[in-house]
Amino acid sequence: MLKKIFVLAVALLISSSCFAAKIDSTKYNKALKEYADCISRINYCMKELTSNDNGSKLLDFALTKAEEAEKNIENMISTLENEQEIEQTYKLTMAFCKKAEINEYVGQQVCKMLHTKSNYLSVDFKKISKELDGKITKSIAQAAVVPENLMNKRHKRLIMIDTPMAEAVVTFTDTGANRRVLNLNKIFKRHGCKIISSYVNENKKGDRCCYYFTAKKYVIDALLGHFDGSVVNSDLKAAVKITTGGFWGGKKNYTFYLGPKRSNKDIMGELSWYKTRIEHDPIAFFAENNYDELATIGSTETVAGAKKLLFKNVKVEVWVFAGDKTEADSIYHNNLELGDVYIDAK
Repeated sequence: MLKKIFVLAVALLISSSCFAAKIDSTKYNKALKEYADCISRINYCMKELTSNDNGSKLLDFALTKAEEAEKNIENMISTLENEQEIEQTYKLTMAFCKKAEINEYVGQQVCKMLHTKSNYLSVDFKKISKELDGKITKSIAQAAVVPENLMNKRHKRLIMIDTPMAEAVVTFTDTGANRRVLNLNKIFKRHGCKIISSYVNENKKGDRCCYYFTAKKYVIDALLGHFDGSVVNSDLKAAVKITTGGFWGGKKNYTFYLGPKRSNKDIMGELSWYKTRIEHDPIAFFAENNYDELATIGSTETVAGAKKLLFKNVKVEVWVFAGDKTEADSIYHNNLELGDVYIDAK
């Protein structure tokens, strides 16, 4: 009897631990509501800037509270551990979105966080990507034209406008003292910017430093007025150089240039896509999408009666960069060694 009671107690302990790891719906909805209130406060406060001497102070306070509310939601989402928990949180978010237009904006921001988390967990949660391209994004475009739509009667008695987070890339040449790097990192720290990826292209005349980061839109505007760079909107490009062969047979290489198209812009133009889809198995990807070009660096062999293409001693170099930049301005770089690779010949 005691043994049964002990087993039952352990089972209850485990189940309660699993439940505690998931999003608490009451706390989560409260966090969403607080975030929505903060956005309305900023909306109102921006209007007060032109008519009230205290508008600037109110805006600073409102921005601080908004960042705290956003951070609270980010912390909750960071605890998610699998697809089921992501989907549960997504459903709670969608239910919250139906209550008001301001809530739909909040839903868009949270969906972006969930999308980032699903990429981190290597979860292909297509619902989130689809929602970001659908009703919510359309609603925000309308709300941007008529900001009053974002505020209900209670919100109008508060203070605030959205200061959306955006992604951008800045590039610059620094000296050996790294003064510009140090100054930029101080700016990032002061304004709560998050570095997604960075790469330094070393050069005798000065290192070429490239940073890919997220920040408030007004911070990005200021930085782009001082540094070379651009806003990133799921439009990153990549160069993938594949080298095969060795000392005796000689080496061959081919560089593939990739970029988002209209049909897959929100997937192919993201750094996470290049890191997971291309780096996972570059030969398989290009065999499927660029076979003719890939075949120029392979050698034909017959293996067990089947015609194969052999890529000997494969080395892959990946650069990811923004806009009209090149490999020299990459925000991400990686080298892979894959050994010998066989694929079916066409």
